[in-house]
Amino acid sequence: MAERLVEEILQSLDQQAKRVYNRAVFQALRFLLKLEVQKMAWNAVREKKSEAKGTEASRVVEVHSPAKAPPSDISGEERPKSELNKDKEKDLASGMEMLDSDLLLSIVENTKGNDKNDVTMRRLTFDELLRREQLDTIDSNALKVYAINEGELYGKVIQCEAMKVLTERTSRKSKHGG
Repeated sequence: MAERLVEEILQSLDQQAKRVYNRAVFQALRFLLKLEVQKMAWNAVREKKSEAKGTEASRVVEVHSPAKAPPSDISGEERPKSELNKDKEKDLASGMEMLDSDLLLSIVENTKGNDKNDVTMRRLTFDELLRREQLDTIDSNALKVYAINEGELYGKVIQCEAMKVLTERTSRKSKHGG
């Protein structure tokens, strides 16, 4: 009787293992299929771009779902390709600009770590934000670290610029806050 029970348990475990294995294989195949579909989509886009470059008067029809597009685009209205490219380039440029700015800020505002490479990256990034005149976007707590310049890691220029931004913020706050 005990042998029979052990045998049934082993069979049950074997069936469960097969189901788990099949599920894992199915998920892996689904993932590979998604990759193939993406690859096909990318290739199709590349082919369309190369075809469109050859013809100057090409038109692209944009079809959007009602939730994402204004009513004029829902009908499948044709717009010149150059107009579509300008919209996409503008969106791409603004998105890349935001990512770039976010990356620079994350580097400058992460003031932990006094490793030589960390300090060098923060100095270069601070200088880049100074060049772009975007120091006012840096968090005040990070600016305090640069203004205090403990251990003289950042140099006088960075220290003075950080103090200048903090002073401007303080003076604005006192004028508006009372």
